[in-house]
Amino acid sequence: MSGQPAGGLRSTSHVSFTDAAVFGENITRVYRPVFDDDEGRQANVETVDRPGQRGFRASLSAHELDGVVLSTVDVTGHEVDYQGTVDPDDSALKIYYVSSGTAVIRQEGREQIVEAGQLGVHDSMQPYQIWTETGFDSLVMVVPKTRLLSLGTGYADLSAARFTAGEGAGCLVLPYLQGLAGGLDEVIRGQGRQIVRSTVDLLTMLFSSAVGTVPEEPELRRARQREEILGWIREHLLDADLSPGRIAAAHLMSTRALHALFAEAGTTVGTVVRQSRLERARELLVLHPGWTLAEVGRWSGFADPSYFSRVFRQEFGMSPGQFRAAGRATDQSPAR
Repeated sequence: MSGQPAGGLRSTSHVSFTDAAVFGENITRVYRPVFDDDEGRQANVETVDRPGQRGFRASLSAHELDGVVLSTVDVTGHEVDYQGTVDPDDSALKIYYVSSGTAVIRQEGREQIVEAGQLGVHDSMQPYQIWTETGFDSLVMVVPKTRLLSLGTGYADLSAARFTAGEGAGCLVLPYLQGLAGGLDEVIRGQGRQIVRSTVDLLTMLFSSAVGTVPEEPELRRARQREEILGWIREHLLDADLSPGRIAAAHLMSTRALHALFAEAGTTVGTVVRQSRLERARELLVLHPGWTLAEVGRWSGFADPSYFSRVFRQEFGMSPGQFRAAGRATDQSPAR
């Protein structure tokens, strides 16, 4: 994907296609968790002719964050045929919320007609086909199974599956996806991680209700939330304001809830921020031997060199300079 704004978001905005084969090459790349098979097979896309349709046309906007792809696709009549398979450990679900038009999903002998306002799903572990004569405008999502709860054999129920707003959790989830489809490009840039997390949580609820499983245990959910927050902290180590209040606001939670989340793991938010910055400093001391200690501290998020040296010694039992010297001595020692 082109472009990589801060925070790890990678985006491709409003790319147009008039060649079905080129479109196939691009969706193979953009949706790589679905097409990542060992033999490098690509999605084969062919035009489905319809009276009055003048050739093939498609427009794609896609955003990838934390391994999840959220995209919008507006495409004329076509058929996608993919005969590859993906290793179970790397597999994903490809999910379509159809805003207009109709799509037919075929997988493992099943066929589902997904109409406007409905949701279709297929599993990347098996070959599949998508067919549409009318074309469709759709919110297309790729979610690695590792981001969803473990459904075990329940994933088989999501091969060529369909969900509607009139069934179960669909009455909550599908209206949300409808709104997301209409404003994806705008909201993803300002609230990317929150949008990804909310979308994955809602899809988890929808799929778990369909296959008769229950969402993950609260302890596992909180552990996953801590990992997400830790990842966000590491991406923002240079921010002047990395206070608990700022971190909590970025994750749509209260400061009190944030403190409780990390207290459950036997640590504090301040400790996590400080240790993350110190780990970054230790890496930079090795990677950039020509930098001054003040530069290393600054690029790790420590504005005060004296404070940086003091907390580094407290954490690792030696000063930054001693750590760097010890590393050099190890590198220069003769091999035995």
